[in-house]
Amino acid sequence: MQRRAFRVSPRFFFSIVTVLVFITVACWTVASPLVAAPDEQAHMMHAYALDHGQMGGRTADPAIVTYTVPQSIAWVTEYPGCWHFHPTIGAGCAGPWNNSSAPVATTDYVGHYPPLYYAIVGVSTWVSASPFGLYLMRFLSGALSAIMIGLAAYVIARYSRRRSLIFGLYLAFTPQVWFLASAVNPSGFEITTALAFWTTLCVVALEYRENAPRPLLVLLGVEGVTFELIRGLSPLWVFVAGLVAIFLFGPRTAVDQLRARRDYRLLAGALTAGALVAVTWILTQGTLNVLRDGIPVPASDSTLTVIHIILTRIPIISRESVGILGWIDTNFPTTLYHAWWALAVIVVLAGLVRAGWRERASLVFLGACALLIPLGIIAYEAKRTGIVWQGRDGLPLVVGVVLVGAALCLRSGSPDRIVRWLLSGGIAAVWVMNLVAFFINLKRYAVGVLGPDSFILHGRGWSPPTGQLPTFAVFTVSSALLAGFLIWWTLSGTDTTTVSLPRRQPAA
Repeated sequence: MQRRAFRVSPRFFFSIVTVLVFITVACWTVASPLVAAPDEQAHMMHAYALDHGQMGGRTADPAIVTYTVPQSIAWVTEYPGCWHFHPTIGAGCAGPWNNSSAPVATTDYVGHYPPLYYAIVGVSTWVSASPFGLYLMRFLSGALSAIMIGLAAYVIARYSRRRSLIFGLYLAFTPQVWFLASAVNPSGFEITTALAFWTTLCVVALEYRENAPRPLLVLLGVEGVTFELIRGLSPLWVFVAGLVAIFLFGPRTAVDQLRARRDYRLLAGALTAGALVAVTWILTQGTLNVLRDGIPVPASDSTLTVIHIILTRIPIISRESVGILGWIDTNFPTTLYHAWWALAVIVVLAGLVRAGWRERASLVFLGACALLIPLGIIAYEAKRTGIVWQGRDGLPLVVGVVLVGAALCLRSGSPDRIVRWLLSGGIAAVWVMNLVAFFINLKRYAVGVLGPDSFILHGRGWSPPTGQLPTFAVFTVSSALLAGFLIWWTLSGTDTTTVSLPRRQPAA
């Protein structure tokens, strides 16, 4: 029996990953009631207002704007009152949705945020201002994130020979990111765009220092400019990524490439222009003004006391990076956090061991930035706003640490069979943890975190529009197919897009 090649093109790889990620995110979307994600009600109202001609305008400190929206949109501030911040109470306690179209005035505290994300997801309210339109808003948000993850997978399949990158991408896509990507919150889109941007940056800087294909640079530019325009701190994260890229290239090589290649200069110009646009909006609209509702820090506290308070928050921020869902009220088992951290630490340490001195310095620098920049921001703002920083705010840098570490784990070329099986085992372990996280999220809104695990068999408590058991079943299948597809790719032969299959001999 001969063997024939079963070829999967990078475009097909992109399509499969994008579709499976979208279906999986869509399951998260319906598994959480509306307004389950942090500040989702404010983001929904801003998206509606922006796409109906109401610009937030510059805000003072604290940042509050007034919009006129239908009662069905304003109801997002009333609907979750009985279960918000009460993880033992399921969402079934909420009354029916008020679908009145009567206009009402309401206040909002994100009207000064960059408009790109809201302009896209707010299109759904042209179709409906009812819960259907709000769920559609969530699906649009999830589609944006799915496309970004698909682009990251495409870059790996088309341009990279570092198979560890696909594991790094899957590991960095924590339950917190899945949850945020499924809701109306620009953090989800920012983090998934960061995943795509860091993936492409790793491939360019580590595998194409002197001969980067133009399409790869175009993708890097599109991802980078999009990244810059999503949230108030996004330009800072891209700037840090630029410094890391210079480290990875080597300053001399970076300067030589800028001088020798016009497409590098165009890339630098596009990123600079995007940053200027973003910073102009941020400074003129007061984007960095936030509500003073964080953990209070007395003005009389010394700087050392403030730093001590911040350091005691690091374990909580670390858990939030993996996942504390809802309005920071739904925790996972401690074992899940430890397992996720262990995999991330192994990846980073392996990258440090395998890397050259310049690459090692780049990873250490990025890790230091991921730790010290948030600490500096928190300390600077603590006495004015309280401690408002959450794990999701720093994830655009944290995922970069994981991806750079993963990229440095293996050199170009096909790893041996033992390494491929280890990477595949890591993907399988992450899938199991995602399955546990999804079940906990579904249970929290159905019957509360202390409710019986058997709720799903009896349909007890709050139920998603698609039903409890069907939603969990679809999630299980779609997430398993995604993990299985990534494992298949990881275990496949030397060619990143080809696997040999048996071919029958023709009959004599």
